Amino acid sequence: MASAAAISTLLRPPRVHPARVASASPLPMHALPFLPRRPGSLATVRAVQTQQGAAVAGSSGATQRSWTSAPVAAVAAATEDESIFLVTVDLSGAPALVDAYTTPGQYLMARVPSQKLSPAYMCISSAPRSGLQFDLLVKPVPGTTSEQLCKLGVGDAVELGPVMGRGFAIQHINPPAAAETMFLFAVGMGISPIRALIEFGFAASERKDVRLYYAAKDLQSMPYQERFNNWEQTGVKVVQLTQQFQQSFLEQNLGEKTVNPLSTGAVIVAPSSSQEVITGVLLDFGVPHEKILTIEWSPEDPFASKV
Repeated sequence: MASAAAISTLLRPPRVHPARVASASPLPMHALPFLPRRPGSLATVRAVQTQQGAAVAGSSGATQRSWTSAPVAAVAAATEDESIFLVTVDLSGAPALVDAYTTPGQYLMARVPSQKLSPAYMCISSAPRSGLQFDLLVKPVPGTTSEQLCKLGVGDAVELGPVMGRGFAIQHINPPAAAETMFLFAVGMGISPIRALIEFGFAASERKDVRLYYAAKDLQSMPYQERFNNWEQTGVKVVQLTQQFQQSFLEQNLGEKTVNPLSTGAVIVAPSSSQEVITGVLLDFGVPHEKILTIEWSPEDPFASKV
């Protein structure tokens, strides 16, 4: 069973972050909690970028012109409280789109043909080369494409744009000796590309210590708990949290694990404020800048909360 550390302290209600995300992700995490910025970190804390902004701008134009229609294979609640859904799209008729997905952390846009709503940016949650389908973890934000995706039935059509982004820059943490200690951080919907990374495989069993710190407001809103045992069998220790990623918590829990900072790496998928706190602590411990990985967000700020 996965460890359930620090389960007593609940996350605060969501609030709107005043700034654009500097190193963003395509996940539609409108209702995630936000954490105080680490003092003085904005100018110095930057996680490794996986794609140049110009490339994102260029690909967005292509996305507007190219759509692949595919049927829904399954739709089901991914959490006990039904706040997040898992939508599986059958791509047996679109193998080229499957082949374009090569690295965990890549994403695409999705839309429902019958709806005149803006497309939703979605990280692909299933691992590359895991079959002729994409799993999309979706939060049904009212009045958005995400909500409409969760209302689809088996056989209904969904349209997907091209696969975008370069995903996690895992070359910076490989071979395993380059990052014998690995910390994975996810908040809420941020678990989507982390699942893709774990199930794609990054030789976790060949590293000394690999830990996933996964935070959500409560256990009932935490997807993929049924997969935790399998992840631990691959060498990833799962630590479930219902508390914020505060600086004091990180210093206490990571400090004793970071025996050799030059051989330590991290992957972070969280709101920008959380990301800055985590990255700042890791840099203070001496973890190399290039071994702190994240993914870029979509051009639209997913943290412009509407709730």
